[in-house]
Amino acid sequence: MSTLAQGTVVGGFRICEPLGAGAMGTVYLAATVASGDLAAVKIIAAGPSHDMRFRERFERECALAASLRHPSVVTTISSGETEGHLYLAMEYVEGSDLREILRWEAPLEPARALWLIAQVADALDAAHQLGLVHRDVKPGNILVTVRDGEERALVCDFGLARHVSSVSSLTGDRGFVGTIDYVPPEQIHGTQVDRRSDLYSLGCVLFECLVGARPFERESELSVVFAHLNDPPPRPTEFRPELPAAWDDFFAKALAKEPSERFGSGGELLDAARTAARGNRRRSRRVRRPVVAIVVATAVAAAVTAGFVLEGGAGRHERSQITQSAIAGAPLGRSAGYYRKHFGPLSYSLAGVVDYPTLSFQQPEVAVYFPKQKTSIPAPGQRAHIITTWNRSYRTAAGIGPCSTLAAAKRAYGARWKPSRDGIVLKHADGVHSAYVVGNNLIFETQDGQTVSAVGLYEGNPHDTGNGSPQAYANFVTSNQTACE
Repeated sequence: MSTLAQGTVVGGFRICEPLGAGAMGTVYLAATVASGDLAAVKIIAAGPSHDMRFRERFERECALAASLRHPSVVTTISSGETEGHLYLAMEYVEGSDLREILRWEAPLEPARALWLIAQVADALDAAHQLGLVHRDVKPGNILVTVRDGEERALVCDFGLARHVSSVSSLTGDRGFVGTIDYVPPEQIHGTQVDRRSDLYSLGCVLFECLVGARPFERESELSVVFAHLNDPPPRPTEFRPELPAAWDDFFAKALAKEPSERFGSGGELLDAARTAARGNRRRSRRVRRPVVAIVVATAVAAAVTAGFVLEGGAGRHERSQITQSAIAGAPLGRSAGYYRKHFGPLSYSLAGVVDYPTLSFQQPEVAVYFPKQKTSIPAPGQRAHIITTWNRSYRTAAGIGPCSTLAAAKRAYGARWKPSRDGIVLKHADGVHSAYVVGNNLIFETQDGQTVSAVGLYEGNPHDTGNGSPQAYANFVTSNQTACE
């Protein structure tokens, strides 16, 4: 099935826009036809949808997941079939996922990490009591939102979990659904998985929260799989010597190769984690990273060909505050409520640009723009399509941001640094333009022809220019920002 068009109705839900896609299918933001309430609708990919064993298990497990009511579980609303494809409708949670938070903020403070993990552990315990094993606990399946002034974590995709009474896996007799950075050894072997498998994955997530790196980061997917099977659990104090030494013992148990040697429940894991956090601190010593020689590549390759869905862990976490997808951790396409929660109090609602509903935040010096209309207030359900910043402390991965010199930006980006076709020429002799673009959706404005005054993130195509184009809008509103000081 190709991408669903806006307005398509699936099982009583009207499709608004795609939210993301993965190996199992595409997730859409949708509105309930009857009430207008928002929901997240996952359309399962053709392969699993057309497999009879998967279909039978999917229907059974969705019904079971719908019975799982827990404050830290994304509620399953309904499921069914549309045009030969299975779908799953879930509660829509406005916020981010833990993967994005870790990309920006890892390592987390231990207290915050434990607060989030505690909610996930409690949700897993509730699911395990019903006989549900998630099988894919990872940061991307942990949504984080703000409710009643507190950060809340919710586990999603329980509708794709495997019931413990199932005999074969979702993808074949010996395949697995999962992500290699957090996969327990027994899932690689294709043997029985149970609650302790989910707790192993949760231990991997907690390690990443505390350390800022996945427990078995390696140079290739095969070596990651090998490490899960053979390497001893890493010591977090080798990454962060200031952590209590008790964390080393905690992860030795949480990431034990044998399920029988791990914690028996989320509550038990959490109690041990809290005890570790209160433990004595280790003296500082040289940080070293484990080095692994792959000596059994043939055996690991055989395990991979047994049916892995590889979503592997390439690359290091990006620490920049300006990326091709977000500014200060806020992506495009969210509602006004999301940005108010994310950035805090407004400084003013209209940033001096007529007909562009705008939210402006003096701290952290960010403005969010909504599609053009003759009002200063975003309409209900409107999604932002431009974010700008004039905060001089914000930088891209290349080290460029407000107050950077144009010369430094050109050196950093080389051929990727291109004049915006919608800008003007400030200095004919020097060929200096008022705006430059990098990639599909970053624009850099200059007011003095020497430094970057503000940076904008927009939805668009770099070749789509001219009056009314996304780049033209972004050029216009970004040029109206206060120059960096």
